[in-house]
Amino acid sequence: MSDVREIVMGYLDAIYGADGATARRYLADQFAFTGPAARFSDPDRFLLATEHAARAVRKIDKHKVFVDGQDACIFYDLHIDHAVGVVPVAEWYHVDGDRISAIRTILDTAPLTSKGGAGTETAFDPVCGMTVEKPSASATRTHRSQTYYFCSDACATAFEIQPERFPQTG
Repeated sequence: MSDVREIVMGYLDAIYGADGATARRYLADQFAFTGPAARFSDPDRFLLATEHAARAVRKIDKHKVFVDGQDACIFYDLHIDHAVGVVPVAEWYHVDGDRISAIRTILDTAPLTSKGGAGTETAFDPVCGMTVEKPSASATRTHRSQTYYFCSDACATAFEIQPERFPQTG
């Protein structure tokens, strides 16, 4: 049996170190992610959607890791390339064997979004699943006469390369 703490820390180092191939090796094929703006059951789609967020990270300060059997919880701060600067994060991981089978991420996304106010029209970014305010979308793309809105240029580029990999809802 592998060490749960070692698996979680290895995954975090890989994902925020822009090493997607190594991060993938830590994730089980039967995988579930739940976060404030998205849910995934496909580890490859999850990694594709999180690439842009991971690239915005300048530094990670890990504060505390708790391990209980096959579960681990970590509290850390992400120092990001955004006006917010630092985002506190809490994550729960479940490990089966030597792979992560579930991640639940808790963070406040409000400071990361614009303040469009009531009545602002929104759309879902088809790559990462985030809710995007249409007037402040980082990018848009048109595919088959449908306009799609994106939280970042990286999500828009991923969509542009392979639009059929993502849900077709604008």
